[in-house]
Amino acid sequence: MTAPRKPVDRRPVVLASVTPLASILGSGLLIIVPVLESTLGALSVVGVVAICVVAWLIGTVIRHNVIVVEKREAAGTLDRVTARLGVGADGVIVIAYVISVALYLRIMAQYLVGFVDSAGSALWEPVIACVAVALIVAIGAVRGFAGLNRLDRVSLIAVLILTTVLGGVLLLHDLTTASSGSLRLPPVPSLPPLSVLLILGGIVITVQGFETVRYLGNEYDAPTRVWASRLAQIVSASIYIGFVAVATPVMGIGTHAGADATLLNITGRIAPWLALPLVLSAVLSQFSAAIADTAAADGNLRGLNKWFTGPRPYLISGAAAIALAATVPTLSIVAIASRAFAAYYALQAVIAMRTTTGILRKTGFAFLALVMLGVTIFAQPAS
Repeated sequence: MTAPRKPVDRRPVVLASVTPLASILGSGLLIIVPVLESTLGALSVVGVVAICVVAWLIGTVIRHNVIVVEKREAAGTLDRVTARLGVGADGVIVIAYVISVALYLRIMAQYLVGFVDSAGSALWEPVIACVAVALIVAIGAVRGFAGLNRLDRVSLIAVLILTTVLGGVLLLHDLTTASSGSLRLPPVPSLPPLSVLLILGGIVITVQGFETVRYLGNEYDAPTRVWASRLAQIVSASIYIGFVAVATPVMGIGTHAGADATLLNITGRIAPWLALPLVLSAVLSQFSAAIADTAAADGNLRGLNKWFTGPRPYLISGAAAIALAATVPTLSIVAIASRAFAAYYALQAVIAMRTTTGILRKTGFAFLALVMLGVTIFAQPAS
């Protein structure tokens, strides 16, 4: 007789979901609306649903590896080729996390500088980003994961509240304009289907974050992390889809100079009083996502080699992120980060394919690996 499965405690699941949820929301909530509007126009919701579906499928790969691969690693029964693929994937994701931390904090700096000075400043953006990286590294080096996770919770709660308020205002605006008969959606751009797919692939970083549970093994057990990954993806997908749905009609209004390029521009037209809350949301979401990925990079580096102990992982990843934030333009960081995460997901899918049973699951994982390999090679960066 099979023993009943032990129920998962909800509190640890909620706490464990903070890191992946913060990372996912920070990854793309601020950039996905303008990119989808310029790519799909009125069909933007279709695009975000497709992205979320693909993200969920990749999430099944990560969750499989948490349950199956980690157990085999602990038992020493993982074959040599798969083990080497895992080490390679861990190396790739460290690079991806370092890039993403630099990206998040550059976006944060852009919103801060854009709010204070609409003309922006090529000097202050990298300076602010580098200071933020140094602050996160200092907290991680002194307080470790506990310190970062506590800060992450506060930031995430504030982001959820501010996003809800902004989404509610956009929904009210949509309903008001619809009742007056003046609601209009943006036109659907006449892009070839292949170009649309390549652009959507180029913003894979907008859903990055659910894989962070792979590197929280020292804090939570495998079932808790699997459920936390699912919860984070469900919550983030509902937020992304709902936010794109209410923001798309607003993007259709445009300006005399053309469509808006950022949510800050949209908010300035529709509800100027929300500009400050939006900037606060941008600052907190990007800071929160940077914290989440810094914690994940730390856990990953510690698993790669015993040399990475104490504050070393934080200092090394922080120094690399500062170098990127100080020297590389934001859009270039987006392109590099998307490809790095796609490469990591491709490797994880290959690992899942090699460790699963059943022809359907093997075929599905192999297909996902090929899709992510295609994104790594051919994806067009967000613009």
